[in-house]
Amino acid sequence: MSKIHVLYVGNDDWTTKYSIPDNIEFEVYESDESGPSANRPARKLMDLVILDRDITLSEEKAFTKFTRGYCLFATENVQMLNSAMSRYFKARMGQYLYTGDVQYFLAHEVRNYYPNPYGEKFNPAKLAVSDSFTGRVACDGNYNLVLDGEFGEDFSQIAYWRYNIPVFEGQCIDMYLEYEKTGDVEIKLRLFQFYYGSIGDIKQVWEFDEEQLQDVFRIDNESDQGPVFVSILARGTGSLNIISLHDRHSRRGHGFFLPGGERLVSSKGEEVFVYFEKGDMKPPLAVYFSGYRTQEGFEGYYMMRGFGCPFILVTDPRSEGGAFYLGDSEFEQMITDYVTDKLDELGLTKDELVLSGASMGTFGSLYYGSKLSPHALLLAKPLANMGNVARNERILRAGGFATSLDILMKNYDNLSDEAIEQLNNRMWDRFDSADWSQTKFIISYLYEDDYDPDGYPSILSHLKSSGVEVYGKGSHGRHTDNSANVMAWFKSQYNNLLHDDFSR
Repeated sequence: MSKIHVLYVGNDDWTTKYSIPDNIEFEVYESDESGPSANRPARKLMDLVILDRDITLSEEKAFTKFTRGYCLFATENVQMLNSAMSRYFKARMGQYLYTGDVQYFLAHEVRNYYPNPYGEKFNPAKLAVSDSFTGRVACDGNYNLVLDGEFGEDFSQIAYWRYNIPVFEGQCIDMYLEYEKTGDVEIKLRLFQFYYGSIGDIKQVWEFDEEQLQDVFRIDNESDQGPVFVSILARGTGSLNIISLHDRHSRRGHGFFLPGGERLVSSKGEEVFVYFEKGDMKPPLAVYFSGYRTQEGFEGYYMMRGFGCPFILVTDPRSEGGAFYLGDSEFEQMITDYVTDKLDELGLTKDELVLSGASMGTFGSLYYGSKLSPHALLLAKPLANMGNVARNERILRAGGFATSLDILMKNYDNLSDEAIEQLNNRMWDRFDSADWSQTKFIISYLYEDDYDPDGYPSILSHLKSSGVEVYGKGSHGRHTDNSANVMAWFKSQYNNLLHDDFSR
């Protein structure tokens, strides 16, 4: 696993005062030497910064650049003696660390601030059904596996995932099972960890009942590495709908994916993840919706952080690569409320809000922009007619994006022309009722887009508000082509918007 880069800023020699674990790359900041500078590139961000003294006004800019949000700790020796120190601590959501707890912190907490987050899901295609089950087995695309029938009076293995989960020494895994059931079916999840390199020697076993499965559950491997096998046990009669098993490298309560990352979950158990960083606390608040991702996690962190303004990242882990941020009213309200809460926290208004995204992220931006009425929307490869995206899977883009069919099935339970139009109108009913008179649309689109060829023209035809501004740039290519040029223009327009409209 990658080493964790920790920067110490203070007057003591912690390398002799404390025992530094081998997984920590410990750097001492010397203000009279070159040290970290304001020009340090994003990849040189420190994983943790520990302050044992106040910073000076001349150090504020450099420290702000290389300190991640939620990754700043200050001991009681920091007195907040100047405005620079207070601003820096607030902007990076600093936390306190008492010197009496330092050794424990180094040995047990620093490991949770590793640099490379990872998450994945095991979809139904990776499930095997036990031979003992004699009921009905059906798949709804890549979305779920349905088992219907008698599961027996006692718990027994009913299905298992064909692939094991690698778990390394000292690693903790957050897991979450998406499922639904009817009748009197009860389930458990049983996990076996095998010794590394063995064929079947069991190292340890975990078991989780339904109450524990209602939330994220965790396996913590303090000893040697070894793969983990996961099986589902069931009993009773009825239907069991297995959707996805998610496993994510855990930070043991310090955030999901990124330190400070938050998990929002509806009463139906549907998840969306959000991350907020205050930047320089000056407008605008920029929101970036992640695109299609089979590896779970946030997208666009370094780009958004590089702009310097406050920002929110949003990612959808449902379905294969994401469910386009669509859900029931409770699910969608969670996202809207999160954005408005952060606007309020910063003391900003919707006129100081920017929504953005690429591909799947454009749908989220348009859909939630209809409720939030932002100052601007920045869209790369817009997908606006999600029903048409599914329709195009048959001929225009045969087999290219099966997730679109899963989205149609998930929301309307069939693949009919009527369902396609309902999914299209899910966007346009909201879009047409919104007031876009104070909003800029900045859109990079592809002439030969094979996902939603009418995405850009449809946006133009539905814009009825007077005063709306649209900036469009077309280039040649299908939806997955020409990404480098499209995103380069997208980023340049972001910089122009920040400079021209917010004097940044």
